Amino acid sequence: AYPGAAIPGRLVPAALTQCLIEGMLFQTLIQGVGLALLEIHTRAHAPVRVGDSIWATVEIADIRPTSKNNRAIVTQEVKVMNQEGAMVLSYTVKRLAAGRS
Repeated sequence: AYPGAAIPGRLVPAALTQCLIEGMLFQTLIQGVGLALLEIHTRAHAPVRVGDSIWATVEIADIRPTSKNNRAIVTQEVKVMNQEGAMVLSYTVKRLAAGRS
C-alpha cells in the first residue's frame, strides 16, 4: 500500500474481479451450452483488495427463445460479494445459449 492513498490496501481492478467470476461461471454454469457473450453492463460498488475472497450469485432474469429452436438469449444478473458479504460488483450479462436438440 501507499502512504496517504485515498483507499487503503492493494486494489484489484474491477475488470479482473469480473473476469475471475466469469471464469468460474464458464467452468460450471455455462460449460457446454454457452455459445456467445452478447452484452454486459458492469457496476463497481466497493473496492476489492489483494487477499480478499470473492463469490457470486447468479439469477436468471430472462430467457428469450430465438428463431432457431434450440437456442435462447439468456439474461443473467450477477452479484459479486467479498468475504464480509458486502457487494463489490454487479453486472447484467446477455448470452446466446444452446438448449436441447
